[in-house]
Amino acid sequence: MKKNKTPFGKLNLFKNDQLHNNKKLRIGFIGGGPNSFIGFTHRLSARFDNRYETVAGVFSKDKKKSIEFGMSLGIDKKRCYNNYIDMAKKESSRPDGIEVVGIMTPSGDHYKIVKEFAERNVHVICDKPLTASLKDAVALEKIVKKTKIFFALTHNYSSYPMLREAKNLVYKNKIGKVKLINVEYPQGYTVPVKKKDERKILKWRLDKNICGPSMILAEIGTHAYHLLRFVTGLEVKEISAEVSSLSDEISVDDNAFITLRMNNKARGSIWVSSAATGGENGLKIRVYGTKGAVEWLQDDPNILKFTKLNSSTQIITRASDAVSDLSIQSSRVAAGHPEGFFEAFANIYTEFADSIQNATSKNKKATVHPTVNDGVMGIKFIFAAKKSSNLNSKWIKI
Repeated sequence: MKKNKTPFGKLNLFKNDQLHNNKKLRIGFIGGGPNSFIGFTHRLSARFDNRYETVAGVFSKDKKKSIEFGMSLGIDKKRCYNNYIDMAKKESSRPDGIEVVGIMTPSGDHYKIVKEFAERNVHVICDKPLTASLKDAVALEKIVKKTKIFFALTHNYSSYPMLREAKNLVYKNKIGKVKLINVEYPQGYTVPVKKKDERKILKWRLDKNICGPSMILAEIGTHAYHLLRFVTGLEVKEISAEVSSLSDEISVDDNAFITLRMNNKARGSIWVSSAATGGENGLKIRVYGTKGAVEWLQDDPNILKFTKLNSSTQIITRASDAVSDLSIQSSRVAAGHPEGFFEAFANIYTEFADSIQNATSKNKKATVHPTVNDGVMGIKFIFAAKKSSNLNSKWIKI
């Protein structure tokens, strides 16, 4: 199999065939109780490559429910808690206490939870977006840097193998200087929601103190923004946005059109929506340069379209001989077999374990997973976009 040089080092194909001399990291979870899809996703991702052992958690504010669910996962009854402060104190006093905590609560709670564990030297994997306010985001980043814990944010889309191949092609100048970028994420789940049902369906998303100033930007806008930055390696200089609710029934933002001026003078656009009738999860990114272009769609995640200037479009498939080490390292199954959402999410957990366990290694690799800085940039994006929209799409510097 072809092995290419990348800035991220020599990488291997099958993670689940690798032998790790290090012991499993002890992990606990905050949130993600019964019937939580994101909770199931986090726990499954931690198990994927056999790098973690789940030993504690807060799965409900109700002590009995938290214990029942925790025990169904094989956790000791004494280590099933109903509040994060109690868990942080008791776990940090145990010789076999947790080394990592996975947080999947609404973003308005992230700062106080991260602070409690970081100050006890527990590493953190946190669901996106980072926080509900810019003040909390900046303060949280300072805590992470001060305590020197490892921190990962679960922008899992950037962990798809073929998106990493797109990143590699851009890095190696295969498409030339980036000129245009487009990211789309059309969903339609709020279209049928009626006013009388919005509190039952949207829940905490209606509370700006918990969700932040814009539901649609917090829910999927930060995903699109991170993806744009990850693939291109560029930063946004200025932003012009229209963030609004197209529904006559719900009281929060459900659509955003955003125009971007990049730091290399390229232009970009982001469209995110939950008002796109029939939309399921059509995340797409297209990057156009002076020598070529790349295109990726999550509905068909195992291929990448690569077009050279004045040439026909090529279809590059996941785990094939044509892809880079960066892409290969993110794959688990042989070419021709489908691989997707859970595997991408698991890449973050596995790379995070690598970061922790290789911290003192002379041959440690550069961090690929999203960090606290990516989280801060996402919150700055939300507030700049909302400010621009409130000012009739005025250009706002980030």
